[in-house]
Amino acid sequence: MKYTILTTVLILGFYTVKGQEIAQEKMEEILEEYQSKIESATVLTDCGHAFDGPSFVIKQLENNWLDAVLFVSGDAKSTIGREIYDRHVLLGQIDHQHPVYPKAKEILDKLVKFAGRTDVNYHLSILKSEEINAFATLGGYLYITTGLINFVDSYDELAFIIGHEVAHEDKLHTQRKVTKLTLSTNLANITRTEGFMDIAKKLNSTFSPPFDQMDEYEADKVGFELAKKAGYDVNRFSDFFRKLEKYEKKGLIKKLSSTHPFAEHRKKCMDQYIGN
Repeated sequence: MKYTILTTVLILGFYTVKGQEIAQEKMEEILEEYQSKIESATVLTDCGHAFDGPSFVIKQLENNWLDAVLFVSGDAKSTIGREIYDRHVLLGQIDHQHPVYPKAKEILDKLVKFAGRTDVNYHLSILKSEEINAFATLGGYLYITTGLINFVDSYDELAFIIGHEVAHEDKLHTQRKVTKLTLSTNLANITRTEGFMDIAKKLNSTFSPPFDQMDEYEADKVGFELAKKAGYDVNRFSDFFRKLEKYEKKGLIKKLSSTHPFAEHRKKCMDQYIGN
């Protein structure tokens, strides 16, 4: 109940600032959607860190606000993604001849058939790097490193990882990350996309920009579902976290400062999804 009241106050405050009146039907629609988000948040109560449940609820409030204050067209996002890709090409970072690429591309093609958004053209590239990493940029441009390919033990495991990156784009995590930074540095021009595009390019001038922990949990869940629907073995999806867990340093301070949940907690969620 207290979250519903908080949401109502935030929504009313936003529309008051914009000088708009909310119709009763619209308010009911907003609250109904919010209630569904609260119910989906309970997915995390039996796995992950104790703070993850409340964090997830707060994250949904933030997402709703970010989506409302700045619109970026699909063409603009594709342009940004392409420019970032061209930069990697110019620097000679993309391995066009890697023997795993055809299989990785096949995996991606299977996964995106089950993605929620149909207006995204996904592109997958392999980067020459020993770093164990995979990431998504705007416009559906996805990257996996040669270090990651050497780290995984099966195509089922790789399918989950690629599905995780598809989820970051499908659920607008990449867009919201840039929107948040745009609002914090370009408040005078929040209705224009120039600042958004500039920040997006700067954000990806190095490898992957970090996402919030709740984005990572959601991407795990969506990636799990995508890879499962595409016919890959769900029992291999947790292998990545089992291996990562061996190298992680644990502690509350790291948990609070990290952009990723502990592999142990993510593995626990994965095991629960498999059990269900």
